[in-house]
This record gives sequence, C-alpha cells and structure tokens, in this order.
Amino acid sequence: MLPELGQIGPFTLYSFGLMAALGLIIPAWFLARDLSQRGLDSAFAYEILLAAGVGGFLGARLYSVAENGGGGLFSTAGLTWYGGLIGGTVAVALLGVLRHRPLGVVANLVAPGVALGQAIGRIGCQLAGDGDYGSATSLPWGMSYPEGTVPTNEIVHPTPLYESATLLVIFFVLWRLRGRLAGPWQLAGAYLVMAGTMRFLVEFVRRNPTEVAGLTTAQVISLGGVLIGALLLARRRGRVQIAR
Repeated sequence: MLPELGQIGPFTLYSFGLMAALGLIIPAWFLARDLSQRGLDSAFAYEILLAAGVGGFLGARLYSVAENGGGGLFSTAGLTWYGGLIGGTVAVALLGVLRHRPLGVVANLVAPGVALGQAIGRIGCQLAGDGDYGSATSLPWGMSYPEGTVPTNEIVHPTPLYESATLLVIFFVLWRLRGRLAGPWQLAGAYLVMAGTMRFLVEFVRRNPTEVAGLTTAQVISLGGVLIGALLLARRRGRVQIAR
C-alpha cells in the first residue's frame, strides 16, 4: 500500500487525492477531445470537470457527515462515494441548465467519463487501503493491507481492483456506444445498468453490513440505479445535438 506519495514543502501528497484528481482530469480530456472532433465547444468539458469536482466533494462530505457524523464539511476525511455521485450529478445538471444544454444530452456526454473516473478513483482506494477491501478469501489473488489507512493483516478480496477493472470495461463499452445510443438519456441509462449491476455483485464480497432484506445499502441503491437505467434505455426518442 502507498497511502502517502511524499512531501511537497509542508504539504503531503496522498495517493487517494492524486487519483481523485486524475479521475476528473482524464475523463474531461477524453470528452474535450471528442467534442472538438465533432466541431463542438470543447471548453464545456472543463466546465463539467469543475462542477463535478466541487459538487462531488461537497456531496461526499455531506453524505458522510449525515451518515456517520463528525468532521467538518471541508475535511478530507470521510468521503462517501454515493454522496459524491449525487453531488456531482446535481452540480453538472445545474451547469447544464445554466448553459441551456439539454440535460439528456449532457447525461450522455458524461456517462463514459463517470465510469472512467470511478475506475481511476478505485485505484486510489487500493493504494490508500482505506477500508474498501472485501471479506476474507483463500483465492490466490487475495491480499492484505497492513500499511493501509484502515489496515488489516487478513487476506481479503481486493474489491477496489475488481471494481476498477470492471469499470474500465464499462468505460470502453460506453465509449464505443456513444454514437449508437444517441437518444437523450440512453447512454446514461446504459451506464446505470452496467455500473449498478457491477456494484450489486461486488457487494457480496464486501464488508458492508446488510440493511434491507439481506442486502446492503449499496445494493439497494444499485438496484434502484439499474431500474432507472433500464427505464431510460426503454425510451424511444430522437437524437438531440448539444448546442455549439
């Protein structure tokens, strides 16, 4: 594990923070390049990056404080992924409204990048050993996290790697489909179905407690995402181009 990468003057460079930043910057670069190739405003990609970064951080902190208590709003400790997704989604939606962009089209634009950003972010979880690992296992690829921020000497499922690898596949699938699922919300629907299914399955080897009908909170939310995604995919509407 490598929670800390080194010092820059009085500041400590954390692996999780670096991967979180790259999880915003790299998807934004892909989106800007794609928009530019289509003759559209590539600067919009970086506006999305800023909105998603600020909204995601605030959402993650608010969710964590509401769920667990403690810590200030601007603390870097206790960041909850679902809170970050909700906060980032709300912020990007507000940006779309302010910029007069159809929300269904904006959702399609960001869907591949969300999967890529998650994949990169989970690498940060793996490097930090922040407790996102799974239950005990005897499988040959199991590992321990003795130097993690939430250490364990037990051999466990490296669930951040499971998620990262699967999300990379989801990103490539969505990237290839972006010219085919062009109806408003449809690419976003595909993301919700695939990412929700992945998280639902990974939760079976995570350490999260069951809450509802033998399922974890993450599994319940994932099932909701899959249902919403399936409804979005079922819509049959014409293509809408984002304004130049």
